[in-house]
This record gives sequence, structure tokens and C-alpha cells, in this order.
Amino acid sequence: MIGSRARHSLAQFLELQEPVVSIVMFSKYGVQHLSLSPGHLLHGLLNIVRNLDDRTLMQVLAEIVATQGDLRSRVNPKYRFDERLHDLTQCLLLDGYAVQKAKLVQIDPSIEDAAPLEDDLVIALQNSGAPRAAEIVAKIADSAQAFRTTPPDYNAALVNARIALETLAADVAADVASAMTPAPGYNPAKWGEVLAFLRSSGEITLEEERGLAGVFGFLSPGAHRPVGIPEDQMTRLGRSFALNMCWFLLKNRLAQK
Repeated sequence: MIGSRARHSLAQFLELQEPVVSIVMFSKYGVQHLSLSPGHLLHGLLNIVRNLDDRTLMQVLAEIVATQGDLRSRVNPKYRFDERLHDLTQCLLLDGYAVQKAKLVQIDPSIEDAAPLEDDLVIALQNSGAPRAAEIVAKIADSAQAFRTTPPDYNAALVNARIALETLAADVAADVASAMTPAPGYNPAKWGEVLAFLRSSGEITLEEERGLAGVFGFLSPGAHRPVGIPEDQMTRLGRSFALNMCWFLLKNRLAQK
């Protein structure tokens, strides 16, 4: 499924076109009774895109990808089109869809019927009461921003995802430790000690500790260098691992409280 960030990016991309172009495209796939005011075009497009069902949204995106040349010819200066298309394609890649030979290709078979994890994770963090929830959400956003820059900074995308995971694990450990007397003697600034404490306290199992350690290692500088897989897809995979582990840590803590 397509997440909130990609939907916003699509609205920004379509704002470059004359309103009638977007109206015809949406109508082509069954979206009826549309009216877009040139004075409030971006707001109108965002409202439409936010409410599109996944099937219709994918049809619109597929047409955009297949007709880039036509859409680009309508925009001047051309760099505006190129910048917006880059942002859209990177946002789609974060959601697990790549543009290949003028087609939108699903690169992660597990996402087809799943809600966007990042959207749900951010909402859960904001509602969790975790001491550094705002910082963690900011690092997740920084990771996505680094992925979308021109040129993309894939190392920064992974570093920020790793910091988000490390920060959340430390917050979870602190919450577990706060209920213990005497206070446990682990170093909250050291990843290995945080994981060892979470396991010894019963918060996670040995297998879960190994999984977290493995993801953290994958996110470390140089560990994600691709072998036969494009770097953007390897980075997206590592970032997805990090978000999934954040989701696990958060939900596991909430379930045990």
C-alpha cells in the first residue's frame, strides 16, 4: 500500500500540470465529480489523493510512470518536473515500489495488502508516551529525507534509522529498569549492554536479541553495500528492517505493561 508521504508527493507532482490534466486522469479511473480551482490547486489535489482507494491510486501512478514524456513536455522549466518526479519515485521506493522501464514494479511481495508500517509506527510513537518519542519520529523523518535528496544520501538514511532504533531501545530499557529495585547496572549509551539488559530482564528473548543485533549491524556504515542488488533497494531494505524492529520493541513493551 502507498503511504502518506508518497500521497503528498503525488499531489505536489500533479500540481505542475494544468488542473484539467489531473481531472481527466482521475476520471479515467472512476473518480467522478471533480473540481480543481487553480487558486487552491495543491490543496484540492491533496484532498483527492488522500481519499483515493489503493487500486485507483496504483492505476494513476502507473499511468504517470508510463507517460512521463508527455507530462514532462507540459512543464516549464523542466527541472521542476525532474525534481518532483525524483521525489515521487523515491517516496514510492520507500513504500516498496520501483520505477523500471516505465513501469511501477512491486519489489517487496509482503507489502501488497499491508498498511504502511511507517505511518502506523509514527502514530504509535506519538501516542506511546515514550520520553524521546518526538526525537525518534524526527530521526525516522530524517532518514526518509536523506533517501529523497538529490543525489540520495543512502548512508545518512541508514544512520538515522539506526539512531531511531537505538534511541527507542534505550527508552524501552529505561522503562523496564524504572520498575526494578535495586536499579540495574547497565550502560544505556552502549547498544550491546542495552540489548543484554533487555534479554536478562525478560523483555526480549535470546532469539529476539540476536535479531536486533543483526539489524543494527546491517545498518552500520558499509554493511549494506549491495552485491547484485541496487543500492537504493538495499538501503530501503535496511531502513525497513529498522522500522520493523522499532515496531516490535514498542508493541512488545506496551503489551507487557
